[in-house]
Amino acid sequence: MLNGLRVITSGVVLGAILLSGCGNSAEPDEAQQEKSPVINEIPGETQNAEVIKKGVGDVIQSIKGMETELSAEADQERIQEMGKEMSSVWDSIEKQVEDEYPDWYERIEKNLYPLIGESGNPEKDLEKIKRLSKATKEDLQLFLEEVN
Repeated sequence: MLNGLRVITSGVVLGAILLSGCGNSAEPDEAQQEKSPVINEIPGETQNAEVIKKGVGDVIQSIKGMETELSAEADQERIQEMGKEMSSVWDSIEKQVEDEYPDWYERIEKNLYPLIGESGNPEKDLEKIKRLSKATKEDLQLFLEEVN
């Protein structure tokens, strides 16, 4: 009777181990599918490039608007608003640029973040903003040429 109990207990334990292993093998596949759903049938690179190009174009337009403001009356509040707008537009494409073009990402952000930061300073250094605007715009335009 003791041997029979051991056989049954061993069978139950072995069965539980096997069943728990079967349940775990499906989870990574399901979790992986949830992390990377297929949005549509357009190739990812083409779709991402279009989104990036539009976003970069919008950031360039924001910089041009800020440059116009600087050469006109240099309204401190307006410059701050434009910096926030620029930041928001960049944030919408930042991750894609970082993932697909890491070297360009670093190059662009060396001037872009200081530009956004300076535009938000209470005591704005207008010459620094002009310099950073020009450098950022040039980098973005060169980047656009590569993405095209």
